[in-house]
Amino acid sequence: MSSKGPEDMQEQPLHVSRQAENKIAFRLMGLAEKHCQDLIEAYNKCAKGRSISMIWACKPDYDASQTCLHNYLNEENLNTVKRRWKEMGQPRMPDWSVLLAGMDVPPKPAS
Repeated sequence: MSSKGPEDMQEQPLHVSRQAENKIAFRLMGLAEKHCQDLIEAYNKCAKGRSISMIWACKPDYDASQTCLHNYLNEENLNTVKRRWKEMGQPRMPDWSVLLAGMDVPPKPAS
């Protein structure tokens, strides 16, 4: 009998249709953009009118915007919404307020 390691104990990825996964990712991205708008605008303002210098001049703004977006659009949130969608019976027109409940709260910074 083989023993299972910690990686075997992780929850298996939920399989949903490509269309459902795209809709979920689209909604999560919209939520992320809404909450990260100030950081995205700061990066865009920095990058405007620049060419190659944008790479180093705007890196802090870029990193901040990407970190913020990743806090919302990540595997954990994607799997949470997939699980909720499956638990709702995989509706064609889901109640997005239920599926995205609690995800509009900014994550706590890592300590």
